[in-house]
Amino acid sequence: MKIKTLLLISLAGGLAVAALSGCQKRVKAPDIAGACYYVGYPKAGGLKFNELSKNEPDLEHCAVRLYNARMDMMATRTAGQQTIGAYNGTFLFASGREVRYSRHYEGPAFPLLVKAPDGRLVAPGSVVQEEAPTGNQVTVDIPKDLPQMPSDAKK
Repeated sequence: MKIKTLLLISLAGGLAVAALSGCQKRVKAPDIAGACYYVGYPKAGGLKFNELSKNEPDLEHCAVRLYNARMDMMATRTAGQQTIGAYNGTFLFASGREVRYSRHYEGPAFPLLVKAPDGRLVAPGSVVQEEAPTGNQVTVDIPKDLPQMPSDAKK
């Protein structure tokens, strides 16, 4: 009987905590089609959405515009660890290496664009470095200290 009571109390406590955490008001990004924003932090507190562009065709273009705005702010030393923006209800988080996106201001964000070795912003995983063709035969030296397999002795 005591175990059931203890389980009921812990379940009720868990539900109360979940209900209270759900009461916290989340920050929402403006949901205006094509508008790209930079988030500012006024001295009065809160967030201010400053318009970067009114007619961006998609999230990636807004991300690049935000990244470029960040680079301008870096030149004037007014950028922080990351620059935050918004596009169509989605938050963008630009840093020196990537731009991440999330539907929420708080919580996890996922990679959208990463900086390639040549400085361009590209989709994650799409960076392929090509070797220049030599035109000659390429030889590869085999290291002498490789572990030996039992099947190597038969060769």
